[in-house]
Amino acid sequence: NKAALDWPVATAFNNAYTPSRTHIGSPQRRFTTKLHSTTADSTKNTRRSGKSTSSLRSTSAGDGKKTSKHGKSNNYKSTAKKAKPTSRSVAIAALANAAAATYQSSGGGGGGGAQAGGGAQAGAGTQVNAGSFATRQLEQDNYYKLLEPRDKAFARLLVATVQRRLGQIDGVLDCCVNKAPSGKNKHLVQATLRVGAAQLLFLKTPTFAVVKETVEVLRIHHKVTYSVKSTHVPEPMIKFVNGVLRKLSRTVDDTDELYALKLLGEKTSPRDNIAPWLLESWERDWGIETTNLICDEIMPRDERSITPHIDLTTKYSVGISLGLDDGMDKSDRLVEQLGEDSMMLPQGSIRVGVNGDVRSWADFDEGTWWVQDCAATLPGIVLTRALYDKHSGDLSNLRVVDMCAAPGGKTSQLLSAGFEHVTAIEANSRRCHRLKKNLDRLRFDKDKYDVVVKEGQKWSPTTTVDGILVDVPCSATGTGSRRPDVLRRESDISELLDIQELLANHCAEILPAGGIMVYATCSLLKEESEDQVKKLVEKGLVETLPIQPSEVPGFQDAIDENGWMRVIPGVLDGNLRSADGFFAARLIKK
Repeated sequence: NKAALDWPVATAFNNAYTPSRTHIGSPQRRFTTKLHSTTADSTKNTRRSGKSTSSLRSTSAGDGKKTSKHGKSNNYKSTAKKAKPTSRSVAIAALANAAAATYQSSGGGGGGGAQAGGGAQAGAGTQVNAGSFATRQLEQDNYYKLLEPRDKAFARLLVATVQRRLGQIDGVLDCCVNKAPSGKNKHLVQATLRVGAAQLLFLKTPTFAVVKETVEVLRIHHKVTYSVKSTHVPEPMIKFVNGVLRKLSRTVDDTDELYALKLLGEKTSPRDNIAPWLLESWERDWGIETTNLICDEIMPRDERSITPHIDLTTKYSVGISLGLDDGMDKSDRLVEQLGEDSMMLPQGSIRVGVNGDVRSWADFDEGTWWVQDCAATLPGIVLTRALYDKHSGDLSNLRVVDMCAAPGGKTSQLLSAGFEHVTAIEANSRRCHRLKKNLDRLRFDKDKYDVVVKEGQKWSPTTTVDGILVDVPCSATGTGSRRPDVLRRESDISELLDIQELLANHCAEILPAGGIMVYATCSLLKEESEDQVKKLVEKGLVETLPIQPSEVPGFQDAIDENGWMRVIPGVLDGNLRSADGFFAARLIKK
């Protein structure tokens, strides 16, 4: 939810040679030997002719210049193939860049990467956190920005499918690849194999298009590796990828079933895309039946059945949730302007079918709305409601705090509610800059808020605080449908648990008697949510102020026996079924 405010994303197999497994090592070694031999021969010829080695390098560097015998450079048209960017090329570039960036930041050296968590061993694996970077890489790619809207949508679909189905994709590839790609092109080759496999396995793309167009990406000069603008992929490597994809695209035993789909059904499971420890935690916390509902929602059987959407919160949403009518007409008009795929959700959000750049949508420049998942609005709603009722509908003299505030969705909710002052606390200076930019776009009165760059547990108020919303740092496992990388994160969350407890205790201590506090997470783990609140309540500083069904229209079935809010993907009815997983507990200082 904290990323949601900005939107800104082998040897070729043939009839005579069809081994059951393809080894990437031999082609690479053959290519290396051939390259060394060619270089040696060229050097000998150069020495015989009296030409310098540096002249030879200058001539063959492929930089668009030719060196004459007099040492002068003459421009000439490069014969390198310059192809236009395609959906596949920018998707592969984004995935390769993300994998390379993550691998380098983790201190990776040679070799083929790591196992992607989730069950099946990832023969073409990479660092498990690469997915969190891939969408950002895609949306920042200048080539992506040149694509037509339809091609942009397909590029996003390719990246999202690879991220969401990484465990199954690598499980299938592992059946065909004996050794993970290595060398400077390994991330590019990995990404190309995954994008090709994703089309065959989940997107039902015509097989001829998958093989031809996906393999062609390796032949074009394009920004396809981390911090390198262009790269040359050896022909044997290209043939290797072609061979793997051709094998996966063949039919099995005179049937219409692709070999890829046969492997998918026999060798993998949708649960391979989720870390085993996380599945075990869900089953322990929620039971097997609810865990299956979560998996079905975030990992649908048919990727093409996913209907992309974005939830918007408007400056009128909080008023609507309070039962005030003054913003309803404006919201209705905005829904009409946003198009026929738009609808009002029960608690005041607007859901919009993804259609082009959000910056081109109605009222973006006017600062009327911001992107925020509907479940992420609940903490701000229940805090505002409690203070609204306690102070007879007058919020104009109340001061509230938003801890861990970036990117600013909840801060914006509180400002639009009409509080006298909102203090937004954010420890990360980069995220704080983003928060300020978002608030500037929304045109809130700068006298009504302060943005403080500081760790929440080290901040103390200088004036009375009436309410605190603390959306603590967490595993973000409730956002798996939008950020599938979090489903493969490491199991050690002990540092997060310590920070959560520290923040919760500090907020309870600085709150005056009668003050309201809302503890929230976008986690589906009880140890980060319910268990933390139980520990806090047991200390005796605060007690639960139960959330009432009338406060959260549409989400009333998500209120548990404690009066806390627990939203689980796949459990609620209708349009709220796809809401992010979220937890919120409202507390009052004794």
